[in-house]
Amino acid sequence: MKIPILHLPEGFQRFEEIIKPGTLHFYRQEVYPAAIQAVAEVNKFQKNIRCRVSLRTTAHHACDRCLEAFAIPCECAFELLFHIGKEDLQTEEEDVVLLAPETAEVDLAEWIVEQLILSIPMKLLCREDCQGICPGCGANLNQEACRCGEKPGDPRWEKLRELLK
Repeated sequence: MKIPILHLPEGFQRFEEIIKPGTLHFYRQEVYPAAIQAVAEVNKFQKNIRCRVSLRTTAHHACDRCLEAFAIPCECAFELLFHIGKEDLQTEEEDVVLLAPETAEVDLAEWIVEQLILSIPMKLLCREDCQGICPGCGANLNQEACRCGEKPGDPRWEKLRELLK
């Protein structure tokens, strides 16, 4: 998504784009096979441009417990502050992107990719109560019962079991 800034008027502007699948090249691209709806709300004031970007798409994952494929909606947003030129920069913002005065447009692709990667959860679960796969028989416990039968007890605990009888 590119924002033209060379002749951008003061005030608020809105840019919308549908990012086609496969156009953002990054290592987790297979997670986002659907189109990405991107909306950028830009506010230009003096030599500064504040850009709020919101993304909406569908993410495809494999469950960490049962290995089943599932899809979840993904919505994320981020904000950037651009400053044109290097002089007269007075701000308390930590992350300010400096732009040369002759910059014609800003490509937001690298920040979009970063946000899509950061929006992937650390623990991928198809549902909160996913039971996973039985380590003994390999049955998906969400779909069928365990086929292992009764597990043999540890012989080291046999003397204590006798005390219970």
